[in-house]
Amino acid sequence: MHWRRNLLLTALALLFSCLALAQNEDWLPITQQEQQIKDVPGDAGASAIQLYYADYIDDVMHTEFYYHRIKILSEPGNKYADVQIEIPQDGSISQLKARTIHPDGKIIDFTGKPFEKTIVKGRGVKFLAKTFTLPEVTPGSIIEYKYHVDWPYILEENYWTVQHDLYTVKEDFRIKPYSGALDDFPMGYHMSVIFGNMPPGLKPKQESYGFQMHAENIPAFQAEGYMPPADEYKPEVRFFYMGGGATNADKFWQDVGRRWNSRVEHYIGNRDEIKQAAAQAIGNETDPEKKLRALYARVQQIRNLSYERARSQQEQKKENLKDDSNAGDVLSRGYGYRYDITRLFVAMARAAGFEASVLQVSNRKERFFSRGLFSANQLASEIALVSAGGKDYYLDPGTRFCPFGLLRWFYTSTVAMKLDKKGGTFISVPAATQEKAVVQRAASLKLQPDGSLQGEITVQYTGEDALEYRLDALSTDEAGRKKELEDELSSLLPQGAVVKMKTAGDWQASETPLTAVFSVDIPGFASSVGKRLLMPAYLFQTRQLDAFKQTNRKYPVYFPYAFAEVDNLNIQLPSGYTTESVPSTEDASLPYARYRSISQLKGDTFNMQRALLFNGIFFDLDKYKEVKTFFNKVQSADQQELVLKGGGPVAQKAD
Repeated sequence: MHWRRNLLLTALALLFSCLALAQNEDWLPITQQEQQIKDVPGDAGASAIQLYYADYIDDVMHTEFYYHRIKILSEPGNKYADVQIEIPQDGSISQLKARTIHPDGKIIDFTGKPFEKTIVKGRGVKFLAKTFTLPEVTPGSIIEYKYHVDWPYILEENYWTVQHDLYTVKEDFRIKPYSGALDDFPMGYHMSVIFGNMPPGLKPKQESYGFQMHAENIPAFQAEGYMPPADEYKPEVRFFYMGGGATNADKFWQDVGRRWNSRVEHYIGNRDEIKQAAAQAIGNETDPEKKLRALYARVQQIRNLSYERARSQQEQKKENLKDDSNAGDVLSRGYGYRYDITRLFVAMARAAGFEASVLQVSNRKERFFSRGLFSANQLASEIALVSAGGKDYYLDPGTRFCPFGLLRWFYTSTVAMKLDKKGGTFISVPAATQEKAVVQRAASLKLQPDGSLQGEITVQYTGEDALEYRLDALSTDEAGRKKELEDELSSLLPQGAVVKMKTAGDWQASETPLTAVFSVDIPGFASSVGKRLLMPAYLFQTRQLDAFKQTNRKYPVYFPYAFAEVDNLNIQLPSGYTTESVPSTEDASLPYARYRSISQLKGDTFNMQRALLFNGIFFDLDKYKEVKTFFNKVQSADQQELVLKGGGPVAQKAD
């Protein structure tokens, strides 16, 4: 990729860097003050405190050193003995050491072997982590661990995270910039620094080797459910390399856009074989959208290496996998990475007479785009924009299983650069509306006199959810896919529910929904009161309610994408019971949201039809009350009960 630069380092530079950092990487002595700490200032109930944190970045060595020291203050704090270290993409963890120090000074070194585990943070948000458990941790123990993150290339952007999930007593930071040649800056460069949300008086200091900073008594970051990316609100220092000619944002992005456009246009070219392939894919079709769909389907047949495991150079040579130099290579060889496939699609669309462009798009999964931040990495992904029949199509052929007309959620409602020879134009990628992410659930269940509920639930995922499940499935086997869907449904059902997946649809498709069928057994779903059974009218939990637990919020409400839930529940009632009351029909709406539930009896079967349609993602604090009121109505309606009266054995016993 254009932002990666493998560089040769001189022996002198290597030696200097090693000597500069080694003195700071030993275990630090435990101080008497640390031993005496019993609680967290301003938060007496906190279960742990971070005594020390260090982050040393060395761009000469392509490495970053981390040090964590945490004291366990109470029993709940023992959870910090289970450590998860995120493994960054393309990076590796090395020199990991960890230990436990008891209050009496006894030290127990961690001697086990960490294992790698996929950690789920949300739909489409996963990372690989090294995980391990520190030994013999109890309240009063101090745990500490240190490690390196090693990179095969220079990172053109780095950052220090100043605020953490724990109150931090002391922190040390340092960065040593690279000083050799970088291809992207033929006229020279310098390291720039920006920082925001910082405590008063705290800022990095420039030293002879780079920058350093010392911080003390940083409160814990208190996250809220369904908030925007936390890094947007934490104090943070960011570093990036910048050419001497970039005097302002307009000039910076213009220069970046010109470089990108030159590379992309050279890659796309104007080749006869691509024109022939486009004509063959379209055939006799005349409708503009159907033409585009045919081209889209054709390029998605290309083997997508971005969704396969990383291969060593020896493996690539053995498989005869070569780097594609242009769109013609992608077509003739039949494989490429996601940006290769996107560029081939644009080439074929142009060959078919469409106006087509490559967009450099930002990713709002972890951060929001900032035009004032001189970092080209903010626009690190590519999608396509095609105009056809008076309509603009934003398309992502380079994402495997992505249906025509859909973008992954983090490429929507964000900023992109439309490339051209003048340097590009910033545009807004439209929001994805609720019909792009629909979950439909159909239940056929039977209520037993003892209050348990058994039967079958069919779940159909369309759009965003189907895409993310299919992408996740690439990194696991059949058992893993089965478990993920079972866990997803279990998390929505009452505690104690037993869920077993019976069948699942086509995991390799893109244009069709993903459908799964489950058998379920929910003990104690209905409760007995005298001769009555009280049964919840609604079966599933509404996750979005986590955003509205507080009367007031500190941060905006942020849903990853608009969504729709459509449920049709049929529950056969036990014999010997009559219905005393049925939940009322409920309806609530906002300009961007609608909720409706209808309950009725059909013979001995209770039927509930429910729809929740939500067509927004970001709600600032002035909208919080309005959205909270809507979801309070949803919660109230979902919590209605069906009351049954009869002479069943449980009712008689209870009476």
